Amino acid sequence: MLDKMLRGVAIADLEMAMERLGLPAQLDTLTSGAPVLRSAIGGLTFNVRPGGLMEGTEDGARHGDYSFNLMIQAERPLDPVILNEWNRQKRFARLFQRDGFLVMEMDQLAVGISGDQILASMELWGRLVVEVLNFLRAAHAPESGPN
Repeated sequence: MLDKMLRGVAIADLEMAMERLGLPAQLDTLTSGAPVLRSAIGGLTFNVRPGGLMEGTEDGARHGDYSFNLMIQAERPLDPVILNEWNRQKRFARLFQRDGFLVMEMDQLAVGISGDQILASMELWGRLVVEVLNFLRAAHAPESGPN
C-alpha cells in the first residue's frame, strides 16, 4: 500500500511505515476517542496522531494530516532563548513548554501523499528526536573553562 499515491493517510499506512523502519507501533485510543499510534526512539516514547478525517475516501478512514508529538518532563523551565534557538534552526519541528513538559511537535499534510513521503517524514522525525536530545544536553552542559 505504501508504493502508490494516497489520498490521505490511514492508520494502517502509518503503522506499516513505522514497522518498515523498525519502530514499534502500538495502536491506542485517547480519552477523546481519537486513535493514536505510540512508538519510541532511544527510550523516548512519542505519539503519531492522525488528524481530520477526509470525506469521500473509498478505502476506509483516511486522514488529511497527521502529527508527531514528543513530551519530555522538564525538571525546571527552559530558558525561552534556548527554545527560540531550536525553533530558529529547525524548520520542521517546533519545541515549546507546556505544563511542566518540553514538547516537540511536527505536522504533516497527507493529501496526495506517497508511501515514500510517509517514510521520509518518519525518518526525519527520528533524526529530530535524537537531535533535540543532543541540543538539550548541550544547552544544559556545564560551562567549561579554566579553573
